[in-house]
Amino acid sequence: MLRILVFLAHVTHILCYDWSSLNLVESHVPYVFANNPGLTSECKADEACPYRDILSNRTLCWGFEKNCDAKNRFGGKSPTVDCDDTSKDRYWHQADFGYLRDQLNELDETKVCDSPNESSLHCTKFGSMCRARKLYLDLRDVNDGQSVVGEGGIGGFCKLDANMRSKVTEVKRSLSTWGEQLQHYTQLDFNPWSNTSKYCDVIVDKPMLFVQLDFGGNMYHHFCDFFNIYLTQMANSSWFGTDVQIVRWDLSYRYGEVFRESWDAFTNRDHVSLREYMGKRICITDAMFSFLPRTILGLFYNTPVEVNCRGSSLFKAFSEHFLHRMGITSHAPTSLPNQPNKIRVTLLERGSNPRYKIYRQILNVGELGNAIRKIPGLEVNVVEYHHEKMSFKDQLLTTHNSDIMIGMHGAGLTHFLFLPPWAVAFELYNCGDIRCYRDLPRLRGVRYITWENESKLEAFDQNEHPQYGDQPKFWNYKFDVPEFVRLVLKARSWVLEHDRFAHLRHDEL
Repeated sequence: MLRILVFLAHVTHILCYDWSSLNLVESHVPYVFANNPGLTSECKADEACPYRDILSNRTLCWGFEKNCDAKNRFGGKSPTVDCDDTSKDRYWHQADFGYLRDQLNELDETKVCDSPNESSLHCTKFGSMCRARKLYLDLRDVNDGQSVVGEGGIGGFCKLDANMRSKVTEVKRSLSTWGEQLQHYTQLDFNPWSNTSKYCDVIVDKPMLFVQLDFGGNMYHHFCDFFNIYLTQMANSSWFGTDVQIVRWDLSYRYGEVFRESWDAFTNRDHVSLREYMGKRICITDAMFSFLPRTILGLFYNTPVEVNCRGSSLFKAFSEHFLHRMGITSHAPTSLPNQPNKIRVTLLERGSNPRYKIYRQILNVGELGNAIRKIPGLEVNVVEYHHEKMSFKDQLLTTHNSDIMIGMHGAGLTHFLFLPPWAVAFELYNCGDIRCYRDLPRLRGVRYITWENESKLEAFDQNEHPQYGDQPKFWNYKFDVPEFVRLVLKARSWVLEHDRFAHLRHDEL
């Protein structure tokens, strides 16, 4: 079988390519080729390449590239709606490809260590992401109690700017910066690549991506990891090859998670910790220190979002890419082509756990479900997204084939990222945490609605939890049925505005 060797850095060396393994969303292919001269050259030279007819369109661009004209961006000139032009521009820099462009500008300017044809380390201003070439990592003296590699343990054969290193690593905050991990980056007085048998116990000639991971048992926090890994791949002009080794910057034996199959979208290898290399000297041709899940003013987690703006081409690209890699597709229409005869409603039930009590339960979920089943043209499905009862891929399949998705405030609402573009995200009640699951669907570009009249819900089990009983997130609720039906009808009217459902609009008359 033909294979490709993909480097994650600026210079990409292609040996040969099995075009069937270019596992990309069809609409993304032109942007990937336009941004990868090496891949384009390989395709031009190979008569078997099925993408040769798109190579002439070199004007297309994702949006973060220099000299990328707005009209040629992925998603078009103005993918953001519901706000004025001034707000749209700020929003593009906050939450779209403009954010990545700004970060790459910092990366070009912030050179911690750099020598032509030898080692280098470039970082963003506060060390939220870094790119390294010919990285040397010495873990012979690292033990279980350490989290930081000391002097001489990490570096490169390059000219160090000590002042720049100090600036980049000034902020030392776990999950937010690489300051702590790179504060001892050293200018080596030897070139490991001059004699690898002498200086290197392990030579890594495949891309290596270092990560700091958030909590793997919570979809919201873990998908902050996945989104930022995608952002890092995008920053490296990657065509998202999966022959990448992902390394957790910790010394743990294992990482507990319930979304393990999600890694298939990014790598064909198991992710490992630094423990894998303890006691060894590692010479790494190309390395990336990924954007982090809780980067200060980063993306996904606590992202500042301009009021009312909705729609980010970057989040759209991530959603489409991830669903494609997971093999998730839209169900075939149930009537004429692109003319479904029902609006599909998914109502999430929080379920129970024998080990501890689950709060934010919808105590009258059956009554609510039965009430909206009486609305003409709705197909209602009440489901519990629990990894022991429903595989994650089945959850994604249900989400992506929902036109209205309803659920209580909780990590499961991260699924809003994977709704189709015409859908409505209905956070039944936000429990006073207004932004979290309001902003994710807005970033994805779908409409959002939540409970509007708190006098029409009833709280139960208040003050029951021994620690957090005064917090609405640790109560249970009943909802007024007529008010719930009114809000679902409002969401239904928004869905019907999409051309896909034009043939059903007469039901609204």
